[in-house]
Amino acid sequence: MISDDVILRHILQARITEPSLAEQILAHRRRRPRWQEQPLVLVAADHPARRTVAAGNDPWAMARRVDLIRRIARLMLQPFVDGVLVTPDIMDELAILNHWVVHHGGPDFLDNKVLIGSMNRAGLADTVFDLDDFVSAYDVLSLKKARLDAGKLLLRVDPAVDASSRTIRYVASALAELARADIPVFLEPIAVPLSTDDLVRLMGVASALGPTSRGRWLKVPMVEDFERVAQATTCPIVLLGGANVGDPKTLVAAVQRCRQAGPQVRGVLIGRGLLFPQDGADARMVVREIASLMHGGAVAEVMQWPDL
Repeated sequence: MISDDVILRHILQARITEPSLAEQILAHRRRRPRWQEQPLVLVAADHPARRTVAAGNDPWAMARRVDLIRRIARLMLQPFVDGVLVTPDIMDELAILNHWVVHHGGPDFLDNKVLIGSMNRAGLADTVFDLDDFVSAYDVLSLKKARLDAGKLLLRVDPAVDASSRTIRYVASALAELARADIPVFLEPIAVPLSTDDLVRLMGVASALGPTSRGRWLKVPMVEDFERVAQATTCPIVLLGGANVGDPKTLVAAVQRCRQAGPQVRGVLIGRGLLFPQDGADARMVVREIASLMHGGAVAEVMQWPDL
């Protein structure tokens, strides 16, 4: 297996001597046509940009960057994983690592995948301004330049905090720009504090923001009575794992419950529950089980590439 040191040195060398390498790789990758028409199994890994590095019982899990990149790549190698949501730094690192894998005879794990760029990460976790969430990562121009398939925006709303009104304006402005560029968006409505009632109310806000709902997907936490949440929109929904989903059995059970809420549920977009499953579970097997739920039957076998 390729060591952490080799991965680090390769990425660092590319950053120093070939700073445009990631851009070139993304510019020439094969994109998936009509990806919206099939159930989606997507991995989220944009947490560190928001000052969030804990996963499971490890408060520093996502702070070990090479380990994080390796975990993402291992899942991206799987034929039943459709794509990834990340910030620009991690997208660059994945592109550079993908270049190394292909150069050494491995499969291209960016080929034909859905790549989603995370946009507003500025409301840092556990700060007084965590609800003042302006666009600080990808913007519309950089999404287009990188030839990504969609953008992602976070809409956290606390009725008692004035900063929420600014975030609504940031998100509405970004949605208008995405619409003008004809770029699909995954919009994540989060009620603070989170409850089913408040999330149901917020679904209408998330559906209505911006000049059009064309190309809009909603990334929604798996709360109780999820049927009520699904009934609040006709936009396609992908399920969010969130920080409170514990062991893999709990995560799989939650997906199984929520996927039955209605035809609006079109996939999952889950991060730490897939990248850092508890109890020593194999992340690839957890994702495969979730993929079988979303596809309503058996999916491809787990792919092993020994060098990763």
